[in-house]
Amino acid sequence: MHSPETRPSLIVRLGGAEDQSAWWSFVETYEPFLKHLVARHGTPPSHVADVTQQVLISIARSIDGFADDGKDASFRRWVHRVSRNVVIKYMARQRKQITGQGGTDALLQLDQQPAVDDPVLEDQYQHELIVWAAEKVRSEFAPTSWKAFWGTMIEGRPVAEIAGELDVSAGSIYMSRSRILRRIRVVLDEVVQ
Repeated sequence: MHSPETRPSLIVRLGGAEDQSAWWSFVETYEPFLKHLVARHGTPPSHVADVTQQVLISIARSIDGFADDGKDASFRRWVHRVSRNVVIKYMARQRKQITGQGGTDALLQLDQQPAVDDPVLEDQYQHELIVWAAEKVRSEFAPTSWKAFWGTMIEGRPVAEIAGELDVSAGSIYMSRSRILRRIRVVLDEVVQ
């Protein structure tokens, strides 16, 4: 899917929230691209439409903060950043919730979250992506290999401690981690490009 071209005049018109025709044109141009982008960021297929809607709302609320940096695709990069932040928040909420939540309550919670480029959010996003991809490949590995990977890489526990618990060598833990990380990278490369 290629990124849509956005006319500078449309971007200017989006700043005026009362210009409905500009927003209709924007949604018509960008919605397929945003759905693709949201899915690529790891959103489950059943939630892509909802998260895309949240991205559009976030863009509408923060469009006045957009500043062209003078480089090619400045607006598309900004849209990508906004969508990534929405997906980060979505993934973080999904991991914390036992039951699903939607509708007005979810929208109100989303509205209370800051939509800024934050290194902490970026780290959290990367962590959530790795955890998500790890869960996708978990069934492909032996339980001992999985426990070695999870304990050292996700929980951050020392290799020696995990090796003692599992009664394996440190070398086998490093080999297990390497195989699992290689597989996770493949999954992430398919989703985030």
